[in-house]
Amino acid sequence: MAMLYLKDDLAAREVVQEVFLKIWLKREVLPEIKDFSDYLFILTRNHVFDGFKKQAVRMKAYEQLYHQQVAIVNDTDYRVKDREYAVIVEKAIAALPPERKKVYIARKEGFSNEEISNKFNISIHTVKKQMQIAVQTVRNFVRKSI
Repeated sequence: MAMLYLKDDLAAREVVQEVFLKIWLKREVLPEIKDFSDYLFILTRNHVFDGFKKQAVRMKAYEQLYHQQVAIVNDTDYRVKDREYAVIVEKAIAALPPERKKVYIARKEGFSNEEISNKFNISIHTVKKQMQIAVQTVRNFVRKSI
């Protein structure tokens, strides 16, 4: 019966040994059992199914642990790469000409084109053009640095 469910000789032998141990420990109730073969069958089947349940719980725990480790590794990797990327972007911004740099930083701080235009007393067209050039310059710098 154990071999039928487990399809593994060693595992089936272990189940049989454990079932016989249970029988020996409960030997006082054996005279009360009417059909010993049914009792042995049910005891073996229940032991095998309990083993399946334990294995399923163990596998679920391993899977959760694996996903937690992957998340931790990915999070750490992401943080490191994010810091490296931020340093590269800061270098790119620092390399911009002063006027273009002011426009780029103001835009990064959330100012609109019109607000930047008023703040630095330049035309909106100039703000748009300076932003376009600044963004392209930063992108190129990042691509070369990665």
